[in-house]
Amino acid sequence: MFKFIGRLFGANKVEPVQEVVRPRFDDNRIKYKPNLINELEADHKKLVELFGKIWSDAFAKRDYVATNQLITEFKSSFQAHLLAENIKFYVYLEQTLQDDPENLQIVKEFRLDMNKIARTATNFCKRYQGQFTMRHVEQFETDYKNVGKVLTQRISLEENSLYVLYKPR
Repeated sequence: MFKFIGRLFGANKVEPVQEVVRPRFDDNRIKYKPNLINELEADHKKLVELFGKIWSDAFAKRDYVATNQLITEFKSSFQAHLLAENIKFYVYLEQTLQDDPENLQIVKEFRLDMNKIARTATNFCKRYQGQFTMRHVEQFETDYKNVGKVLTQRISLEENSLYVLYKPR
């Protein structure tokens, strides 16, 4: 009877526990992508083009439905670009510049500034998505020019000053 109870509760041979292999932290690091800068610059070109079309192809023609559609498309492309830039570019630089505190600080400041610009552009998109009222029409040109100025300055600064730091390490 006791043999039966022993067999029932596994009193027979105990199987050894296998060791679990955990990935090293290095395996989770962002890897260098040789075409990343070209991709980010292509995004910039597309974003500038889309932003220009908001005015020339829609708002200037008083086509507020098209304005809304282009703003929605711009916002979506802008957010996708920010995600790629934040993960693939900024995180990579922050990982690889740990031994270069001066450049690391510059990268962190750029990233903070970009987050502020992103909020400004996103708020612009949110404000003008949907139905246009007379108040929207009256304020649009001023807001559009302000966002356009900030974006073009930022793109130029990134491409000419920051992207040069992106190298295989």
